[in-house]
This record gives sequence, structure tokens and C-alpha cells, in this order.
Amino acid sequence: MWSPNARGLGGLPTRYGVATRERALFRSESLDDLEADGRAAFDAVGAGLVLDLRSDGEIRQPHLLDGSASYQRIPWIDPVADAARDASTEAGIADIYRGSLTRNKEHIARAFRAVADAPADSPVVVHCRAGKDRTGLMIAILLDLVGVPRAVIAEDYALSEARLSLQDAPEISRSRPETILASLDHLDREYGGVRGYLTWCGLTRAEIHRLATRLVPVDVRAVVFDFDGLLMDTETTMVESWRAEWAHHGLELELEEFWPGHGGDITEDRYAVLAAAVGSGFDRAASHARRTAHRDAMHQDLDFRPGIREWVMTARDLGLKVAIASSSPRPWVQGHLERVDAVELFDLVVTGDEVETHKPDPAIYQLALRRLGVPGEEAIAVEDTAHGVAAAQAAGMVAVAIPNPFVDAAAVAAADLVLGSADELLLTELLLSTGSKGSTPVTE
Repeated sequence: MWSPNARGLGGLPTRYGVATRERALFRSESLDDLEADGRAAFDAVGAGLVLDLRSDGEIRQPHLLDGSASYQRIPWIDPVADAARDASTEAGIADIYRGSLTRNKEHIARAFRAVADAPADSPVVVHCRAGKDRTGLMIAILLDLVGVPRAVIAEDYALSEARLSLQDAPEISRSRPETILASLDHLDREYGGVRGYLTWCGLTRAEIHRLATRLVPVDVRAVVFDFDGLLMDTETTMVESWRAEWAHHGLELELEEFWPGHGGDITEDRYAVLAAAVGSGFDRAASHARRTAHRDAMHQDLDFRPGIREWVMTARDLGLKVAIASSSPRPWVQGHLERVDAVELFDLVVTGDEVETHKPDPAIYQLALRRLGVPGEEAIAVEDTAHGVAAAQAAGMVAVAIPNPFVDAAAVAAADLVLGSADELLLTELLLSTGSKGSTPVTE
């Protein structure tokens, strides 16, 4: 490296089952005193952003990149907020850190936003004067965002003390592991974790996602949703309408035989079974009118399943393509989307009347992928049945299962991830987990 306290943050373990990217993020002390060989080593990094966190009073000479498009100086410390600081409440370095994270909110947000907006294909170098306190906080937050174990974060933080020979310095100048751990614990307690803290600072979810993807690779370009039972719980309304119709005839619906767990229109098969049970007096037209009226009444208040709309909106915010691949006919899907004013949320809707075979055959997903212009390995399918999971995986997609109320979780165990509900996990967490297919993300 170019100086004693400079180092890269690549190769660290994360909760997503992949290591942090090599040559994506570096930390350092000030670049003021680089010798010729240090300057050559620094230049070899080819930084797309050099972020200087020093305050005005610390600048002794022009930065070696002054005037370069890659250099930004965004002081971590807000001088106005700092002037109102009550030093008596910050006896130790951990107390100073906690106060700094709060009172310097606006400046900190600008610093993180600069990293989020930096060229994605070029390294970022973050530095302050010694590269241990302000830089240490910023790096710790970035590493925690992608789930680097806190013991590893603390080890990296403490490395500054050894590299700067501060073992015998006053306590307030040292870099003990417990200091940075206390700071992250503070963010947990006050903001629900670093993601909550960055949101409180004003960063958007797209900006926070770009911070994370600087360190963890994500190749997903599209999210494709099944419709019935997944995007909307029309499975429950369908079953309840049939149950009510059987009850109208004094019969009890045997659900296990009735619900096959796959797509396609088998309505006439179901009427045939009911007609056989009722006998010669069965009026198919009256039965259909009564059942669909009951079903449509239930649909009046039916919206997306919990968390699904948030996933769709997040995907759109992140610039991903969003689609539906349903075995149901287009008028059915389109009608529901219009009813909840959601047509414009999707870039593409592919339905069962456009393919000859239904799930578990992958035809509908293959058609959706062709129209989106996205290969299967760069897309996530969200499904609610085993047949849907099989179809998505046969198309080469990552399959996430959120079983509907009539599907046991064990039936979709072949999926790459099984959730009880979309609101159990942020979509951004799901996207990050796809770097290691099949790993289970951990939420904050």
C-alpha cells in the first residue's frame, strides 16, 4: 500500500455467502506526505473517487488530486453543529463517536451519497487525517451494511492503532475494538441498524443499495412475479367461493382433492365434479353466477399480499425490470391490476393464453425472459407453488417461494429461498443474497 494505514477492504466475509469485492473500497490516512513510491502505488489503484473527510482547518497544503474530477472533500464534521457540542457529555472516544454520528448527520449523508454516486467500476478511497476515526466510522458502517461480521469490522478498525503505533497513546487516541462495536450497537438501539441510520440521514433505498453493491456483487436485472396466490391471494377467494357453492348444495368441499396446486384453467373440471355430487338437478349457469358473484364481492377489497407492493416499488426504484408471468388468462390478470391501479407498475405481463404449456413447464418464464431481454441467471422469480418454482428454475432463474395459504412450506423446499411473507425481508437484502444462490439472508 501507499502509506502505513492504507488498506483495501476486499475479501472479507459477509452474511450473503460471498466475500466483499476486491479493489472496490480502500481506506487511508491523509495523502499529504506520500513519497514517490507511495504516490506510484496510490496512482496504480485508479480511484474513481477519493473522498477526503478532513475539515477546513486540517488542510496544510493542496491535495495531490486538487482539481481532479475524482477528488471530493466533504468534511465529516459540521462546523455549525460542532460549535454547539457539549464536550462534557463526551468523556470517552465512544461517546464522541455517538455524538458525531448524530450532530454531523447532514455532512455524513453527503459523504455516503458521494460513495453511492461514484463510478461503479472504479475503486473508492476514503481518508481523513489519520484514517482511523472518521474514516473508521464510515468504513464500519459500510461493512456492517453488507453483513461483514462485527468481529471482523472491529479487527479492521483496531488495525489502525497498530499501524500508527498508538498502543501507548492516551486512551482517546487509541482504536480499541470495543469502541467501534459500541458505535454500531448505538446505531442498532437508536435507528434499528446501519440501514435505518442511513435512511434517517436522508439516503434513499436506491442510494443505500448502491452502497451495498459496491461491496457485494449483484447481477439481477429483473424480478418476475407469479400472479394468483403470490401477487394477490386469489387462491383463497377462489377456494372460498367454491366452498360456499358446495355448502349451498348441502355438501362439504374436500379441499385436498379439489386444489391441485398448479396453474391453468380447470374450472370446467371442477363444475363437473360438483355436478356429479349434486346430481340431475344441478344448474351449471346458476351455480356459476352465484359462485362468481360471491368471489367478486370478496375481490372488492383484495390487494397485493403483504410486502409485495413494497418489493415491486423497490425494484422499480432500483431500475430493475418488473414483470408478471401467470398461467391465468390475460383478462383475469389485467382486470385485477386495473382494480388496484397497478397496471403501470409492471414493464411486462405474460399470461397463460400466450403459451401452449403451463407450469411446471418453463415456457411462460422463457417467454417473459425473451421479451425482457434478460437471461435467466440475471432474474429472480417469485412463486407460491412447487410447480411455479420448478418452472422458474428450469428457465435458469433464482426461485423465491412465498407459499400461498394452501401450500405447505415443505412443498416448495426446492426453491432457492422460502419466505412466509414478502414483508419478512427487504428486496434489497434478497438481491444481495443472490450472489450466493441458495444462501439465507439475515435481516438487521
